Amino acid sequence: MNPFGLTVRRVRLLAILPGIVIVFALAVAGCGSAGEAMEDEFGTLPKVSPAAQLEFRIDSLMNENRKLRDQVEAVTGENRRLTARTAELETKVAEAMAAAQATPQASPAPAPVVTGSESNSAYEAALSLYNGKNYTGALEQFQALLSSGSAGKLADNCQYWIGESYYGLGKYSEALQAFRGVIEQKRSTKVPYAYLMIGNCQAMLGNKDAAREAYNKVASEFPTSPVAGKAQAKLGKLR
Repeated sequence: MNPFGLTVRRVRLLAILPGIVIVFALAVAGCGSAGEAMEDEFGTLPKVSPAAQLEFRIDSLMNENRKLRDQVEAVTGENRRLTARTAELETKVAEAMAAAQATPQASPAPAPVVTGSESNSAYEAALSLYNGKNYTGALEQFQALLSSGSAGKLADNCQYWIGESYYGLGKYSEALQAFRGVIEQKRSTKVPYAYLMIGNCQAMLGNKDAAREAYNKVASEFPTSPVAGKAQAKLGKLR
């Protein structure tokens, strides 16, 4: 190897070495400035710990639970509103039905005054109204027969059916007075029936002793009457 040539290469290397050092230093300095700039702009990004992850998950579940609770409360409120509306409609229906039941039946015009043979037809017409449960109409017809004085031999029957009509209307005190009017007609075949109905009226009015007395009257004084068995049955229920 030529010693002279080796010496020349060493001299050249030494000549450019300072330049290489300067370039390397500048490169290192530039990288440091860029890294510092990124840290200044975005900050250091910390690692997410398991505890932080768990806390985030709990918060998410709590938010979801609040949403579900709000939905349940909304449904519950709607259910209460519908229940109240249903109750209101049921009340209106009940009131309408009660009003319909309380509406009195249309009663026919008062019967004209009848005389002689017409009384039988008028009596049959009034009795037909009673059998049709038109108690108001029957009451007016029987009263018209009595007040006209044309009832004749049917007067006690009219008096009895006046009592039955009052009883059908639930007017037990008025019915009681009407049946007592039948009792006053001693020869009437309706007397045992009237005593039975007097007992029924007294029972409906809560007068059990008076009812028992009337039933006993039928059983003791009219044992062969068709209503004697009914009077005995009524007595058995009062005991």
